[in-house]
Amino acid sequence: MRLFPLTLALAASLLLLSLASLLHGSGIDASRLLSGQALPELEWQLLWQLRLPRLLASASAGALLASAGAAVQARFRNPLAEPGLIGINSGAALAAAAALSLGAGLYAVSASAFAGGLSSLLLIRLLGQTQQGGSRLILSGLAISSLLGSLLTLLITTLPDGSLRVVIFWLMGSFASVDWPQAALLCVAAPLIWLALHRQWRFLNALQLGETAAFHLGFEVRRREWQVVILAALAAGLVVSACGMIGFIGLMGPHLARQLVGGNARRLLWIAPMLGALLAIASDWLARSLLAPSELPVGVITSLIGAPFFLWLLRQGNGKEWHA
Repeated sequence: MRLFPLTLALAASLLLLSLASLLHGSGIDASRLLSGQALPELEWQLLWQLRLPRLLASASAGALLASAGAAVQARFRNPLAEPGLIGINSGAALAAAAALSLGAGLYAVSASAFAGGLSSLLLIRLLGQTQQGGSRLILSGLAISSLLGSLLTLLITTLPDGSLRVVIFWLMGSFASVDWPQAALLCVAAPLIWLALHRQWRFLNALQLGETAAFHLGFEVRRREWQVVILAALAAGLVVSACGMIGFIGLMGPHLARQLVGGNARRLLWIAPMLGALLAIASDWLARSLLAPSELPVGVITSLIGAPFFLWLLRQGNGKEWHA
């Protein structure tokens, strides 16, 4: 599919979905706003202080996760590699939960999540490099994710009641408690990390031929690999620190983009973040709407959609590795 018309279509879809999510629900008279009338003070505060930062955070988080997923998949040459499935999210969650339990602030939690996600990814890379193949990477990631999940459970059982409630609610994944500083951090990080990853598209394309081929094509493989890995861990860590565990968007966004524009990293890294943002906004809207006035965690919605999607990929044979 041609890139320009697809970009316009996705941008229009993002705008319409954002408006629908922003205005739908109790507390805001959408007809008054759309007709150009001024909103009452209470409705305006609801829109400005709660709905808008939540919308911006969900769009930015979806774009970050999809960008990280596309980069990780290209780096490890496996379309099932994803920040949640290969353990990045679990490492980030454990470190961020530890920081939250100590009462750390926003930037300390974000730094802890980044360090935890990067450490987890490096450990998985170390375990997976003894044998070529993305299947070993996935298995190593699942094992590390299980171990880190157990450590996280152990941490939770030792927390006092006040910290326990904060950490458990955060772990379920939600945009409900995102405030303007967190939304601003994600909004600034999303385009910067996307741009840094997009600049690696030639290297990521060369990697599909294998590391040796990429080296002979003139790329500094180890240095470039570190850059991609650190950016992916930073993207996942920022999302986890602000919104908790939101899985499968980093799997679904890049795969859907691959169906639309093919495997060229330049086109893939352009379209995947837009699809990730769409998925995140739609999931958040469903989380608010399905059981209104109660609210579901966004992580539950993405898992309910993403887990069957993952199984469908396996059944279709899309979990096979990309060989040179």
